[in-house]
Amino acid sequence: MEPISVILDRIDTRSILLPVFQRGYVWSGEQVRNLFYSLYHEHPIGSLLIWETSSPSVAVKGGEPPSATPVQLLLDGQQRMTSLFGVIKGRKPAFFDGNSKAFENLYFNVEEEEFRFHQPKIMNGDHRWINLSKLYIEGSSWVIELLKDAEQFGKYMSRVNKLENITKKQMHIDKITGEDRTIDEVVEIFRQVNSSGTKLTQGDLALAKICANWPEARDIIKLMITTWREQGFNFTHEWLLHVVNAIVKGEAKFSHLHDLDSMTIEKGLHKAETYANKTLNIISGRLGLDHDRVLFAKPAISTIASFYNLYGLNLTHDQRDKLLFWYAHAGMWGRYSGASDATLGQDLTIIQKSNSIDECIDALIEEMERSRGSIRVTEQDFLGSKVSARFYAVLYMLTRMGKALDLVEGIPLTMHHLGKMAQLEKHHIFPKALLKKFKFDNNDINAIANYCFLTKESNLKIKDRYPAEYLEECELAHPGVLESQWIPTEPELWEIENYFDFLETRRQLLASATNDLLDGLKADSSEMYATDYETNSVYQRSVSIATDEEEVLLFEINEWVTSQGIQAGIIGYELVDPSDGSIICVFDLAWPEGLQAELSEPIALLIDEDIEVLEAAGKNGYRFYTKTEDFKEYVNKILS
Repeated sequence: MEPISVILDRIDTRSILLPVFQRGYVWSGEQVRNLFYSLYHEHPIGSLLIWETSSPSVAVKGGEPPSATPVQLLLDGQQRMTSLFGVIKGRKPAFFDGNSKAFENLYFNVEEEEFRFHQPKIMNGDHRWINLSKLYIEGSSWVIELLKDAEQFGKYMSRVNKLENITKKQMHIDKITGEDRTIDEVVEIFRQVNSSGTKLTQGDLALAKICANWPEARDIIKLMITTWREQGFNFTHEWLLHVVNAIVKGEAKFSHLHDLDSMTIEKGLHKAETYANKTLNIISGRLGLDHDRVLFAKPAISTIASFYNLYGLNLTHDQRDKLLFWYAHAGMWGRYSGASDATLGQDLTIIQKSNSIDECIDALIEEMERSRGSIRVTEQDFLGSKVSARFYAVLYMLTRMGKALDLVEGIPLTMHHLGKMAQLEKHHIFPKALLKKFKFDNNDINAIANYCFLTKESNLKIKDRYPAEYLEECELAHPGVLESQWIPTEPELWEIENYFDFLETRRQLLASATNDLLDGLKADSSEMYATDYETNSVYQRSVSIATDEEEVLLFEINEWVTSQGIQAGIIGYELVDPSDGSIICVFDLAWPEGLQAELSEPIALLIDEDIEVLEAAGKNGYRFYTKTEDFKEYVNKILS
């Protein structure tokens, strides 16, 4: 047993260290507040687990370990001790890696005995709110001066003393000792003891195991993820480890990574980076899916990476296009939605059992057809609305890969013609303002069949003009431009009273164009489509889509929650029926494991959704909000 103050001093002098295989700090402000509530009310907060070792091979966070041995490594209790250190010492410990906002500016109300993070509107000018870090660093003399005229001075100061005594609370420490302990044994103990609290994901556990034997892995993985993010793709360390696992072991589940040595993992990461970049190059250059919002079927990159590992990178154009045919269908039909590990395992098995490149690709396509039933696109598939729908990405792919022309300028909208870093904007063929004026609902307004892509200049020129006016002008100026964008050419369909007929006709045109395009990939009709894009260099971003109001809102919400120390939500989250893997509906923004994984209920933000989507969210255990201000109020409440 040791007092909290002594344990914190030992962390400060680095006589208690954090092994590098530990993940970073992940607690939210709500958890920090609850910790101090428990300490104040003398509730148990659990013990610590320390590994005492003289092994020179154990890497630690925050710099080199002291020369004196043995060293003590904190295995269980990092989140609690980091929170206590941050509040009581008023700064981050040397081993800190995370968001310090979770423990900064914690206050205590001496009247209500309530813990909250600083809220100026509530606390400014109210002397009953005590800054805890200032109390622990400077002592209570300033509090005495602050509260000396209060009628309840005696009661208040007894509560302040109770706060100060938190640092004297004794914590039980369990130790793992013995020179015969291996790092693998200790990581397994680490895994077991962390089955409670803020639960480790399978990716966290796999990364802990890897870092135990190869400490540099975490920084290398972080750099790779950052590089992809700068290129417009948002991947996670779990996704990357799936790619590594598929390459090295030909397996989908992380448990297969546990027995690999550091050299094998290092080679696997190098291959993963190479194969992922190659895959992104051909997906972006050949299909035009060049950034995260249109990159569907991310798990399929693991499949393609495993394919490259076994068969090499030098495919013929026919073979490459046929592989992309499979990938596009995997994205359109949500092949890796639901039980993605099981599906990925099936595809990896096909790759390993095949005897040639052509046999392998054919087998992957046959499995897709068998599980899907039919992979022909119909007009019904374009019924969706909003950018989160999969067939929004298909529309973008058609635009980039086919021969779509800008309506106003008549120039091709492919990467090859627009040039590097050109920007496309999503355009409502029937303008939003016009449809709102005639009382169409948001789902009809934002129907995929009402979208096309234009250059920014052209979008500004059209603005909110009536379709019957500007479509005729565009077609006269550039004959064939409407057909190139799969827009019905019958003038009567451009009238507002025929809007639903317009959508139906355009869905038919889009479905036919999609089937023709994909059939061309499978049958090697490469001359029909965009210029080949083959390179082994790191992916270079080309065309992007400007966001509309709703997309901007979702990205702003994600930026806001991350500034609060919460992980960003998933835009366009697919709610899947666990019984058959079918898509129930798509949420605008969701946290399927809660704002803090495993510690709160699933959350969804649903903007302008039908009642069916709201009912599906409720039936599947989601707390949902339809207004951003209500969502933010909820977040502030749980963090306060």
